[in-house]
Amino acid sequence: MQGDGHVIKLSRDDEDAETFHASTLSLGALGVIVSLTLQCERAFNLQQLTYAATLHDVCSRLTSSHVCRSDLAFYGHPM
Repeated sequence: MQGDGHVIKLSRDDEDAETFHASTLSLGALGVIVSLTLQCERAFNLQQLTYAATLHDVCSRLTSSHVCRSDLAFYGHPM
C-alpha cells in the first residue's frame, strides 16, 4: 500500500516484475505490505562438513568447481 492508500498487486510473473524485485529490498520505501502469498518449496536435507586444515592444504585441494559454489566458506583463526 502506497502512502496515499493506493493498493498495488505485484508478482514476479507480471509485466511489472521489475517493481516486484525492487520491492523485495525497498525496506518500506515503496510502501507497506498488507498481504502476502508465498510459494513454498519442498523441504530438503543439507549436510555440513567442518574441519580444520592449514591454508596450504586447503589451497592444494581447491578446484575450480569449489570456487563457483555459493556454500563454500573459509574461516581463519590466528595460531
